[in-house]
Amino acid sequence: MKKQNNFILSVYNLLALIFIVSGCQQDKNEIRQAVENQLKIYPQSSLQDIYKSFFQDEFGPGHLVENVSYAREYFDLELEEMVSQGRHNAEPCGTGKNFYRVPMDLVKDGIIPEEDYFSAFLESASSFTTPDVIAWKQQWNEIVGIVEKMDHDIPNFKEDKEALSKWLDQGETVVHHSQVYNNQYDPHYRIMGKAQWEKLKSMAGL
Repeated sequence: MKKQNNFILSVYNLLALIFIVSGCQQDKNEIRQAVENQLKIYPQSSLQDIYKSFFQDEFGPGHLVENVSYAREYFDLELEEMVSQGRHNAEPCGTGKNFYRVPMDLVKDGIIPEEDYFSAFLESASSFTTPDVIAWKQQWNEIVGIVEKMDHDIPNFKEDKEALSKWLDQGETVVHHSQVYNNQYDPHYRIMGKAQWEKLKSMAGL
């Protein structure tokens, strides 16, 4: 009986190990695919822009909505001044586990009502959790390790890697898009949870 129990336990441990390894490999593949997609759509992306995407998927938009009145005022001003580029497809942040970037062009072009869009954004913000800097830095380092092994010549990679590591050591987690990214792509979007985006998309008949 004891030998049988030991055998069952060994099989269980082996299956558990296979499951863990399989899950890790799947995560790595998802990270690689997310980076490939970003660089395909936005080839001028820096490591800083890649970081921003993965951070947004992990923590959402809540750090931007500490003051709702200010957030709305800033949103209205940005909406008024922006020029639509006809971007009507939401894009996953990072691997798309949690959050999406929903272009403001959808509002500018009259496809989604402003109130519905902003409400979905605020509802998504409630999903924000304060980052555990140590855990997030470890997770980011794993992502960087995967990116380093990919065959892409990302400008200023070493400098951005060192700068991001320094910021994280100082407890800073939120970064802006790089200036090159802003100049090249003129991004205008808000971060929404998958559930909020699906609901908004359904309401708009997209």
